[in-house]
Amino acid sequence: MRHSLNRIACLFLLVVVLAPIELRAQPNPNRLTIAAYNVEFFLDVFDDPYTFDEGHEPKPRAEIQSIAKAIRALNPDVITFEELENEGVLRAMNREFLADMGYEYLAVANTNSDRGQNLGVLSRRPIVSVTSHRWRELTLAGETQTWHFARDLWQVRIQATATQIVDLYSVHLKSKYDSPDDKESVKYRLAEATAARQIIAENMTKQPDQLAVMLGDFNDEPQSLTLKTLLAPQTDGKPFLIDAHAKLAPDTRITYLKEPYRSTIDYILVSPALVKMSIPNSARVLSDPSVLGGSDHAPISASFDLSRN
Repeated sequence: MRHSLNRIACLFLLVVVLAPIELRAQPNPNRLTIAAYNVEFFLDVFDDPYTFDEGHEPKPRAEIQSIAKAIRALNPDVITFEELENEGVLRAMNREFLADMGYEYLAVANTNSDRGQNLGVLSRRPIVSVTSHRWRELTLAGETQTWHFARDLWQVRIQATATQIVDLYSVHLKSKYDSPDDKESVKYRLAEATAARQIIAENMTKQPDQLAVMLGDFNDEPQSLTLKTLLAPQTDGKPFLIDAHAKLAPDTRITYLKEPYRSTIDYILVSPALVKMSIPNSARVLSDPSVLGGSDHAPISASFDLSRN
């Protein structure tokens, strides 16, 4: 009988000791960490005759492992990607290297890129819908030329909590490479930024308290006309989008890692309603060299407490 009582007492003590640990391990349903990552020509081993990716090898396994390590280091609830070839490569990485991370929801968008530079998302929260704007005609005042998004403005709606939707506007704007039919790529990016602002503004007009984020690879620096266009106040003087990483020192927010072109070109821009929910000092640019071997970009993230009003 004494042995039985001792066993019961030990089990009781074990439950008392372990219970707080289990409670601390439970994820906070109101905390949402959002990330973006350009994974640099994440190609599979199959030669797609309709993808002009010659000159780029399939993504080595070691680089995929590095990308997965970087994702683990940030531990985002939702992460968008640029330069994915297809859904298969994202699904394979998630299955093999991130299976315990809870990314139950996955999507990849075919874009206007003919080089396998598509957009994707992994999420722990349900994906409600995805909307493409890839065929929207882009114009600039005073210019006769028209464009389409180099990749897309891809709107991904996330069921962040039982009652709250967060809209992610995922982008990979035109590179700085001047092609024969576009001698000034800066105009192309400006046309993309102008259209993106119009689309987001239209949605904010319908829903003034929209929880929205525009994120990804903008291929332009903080002082560029592209960013100034997106960050300019509304006509009434109120903020439109806010740079989540603006308070970081310039040398700590480098996102493009290749020498001699190291620069800040990846962003998370947040709507006024969502910026009120920002968790102080949560905006990060991952700088750990031990996990940055998978891409020429560093991933970025920011966290929000959705219980805040």
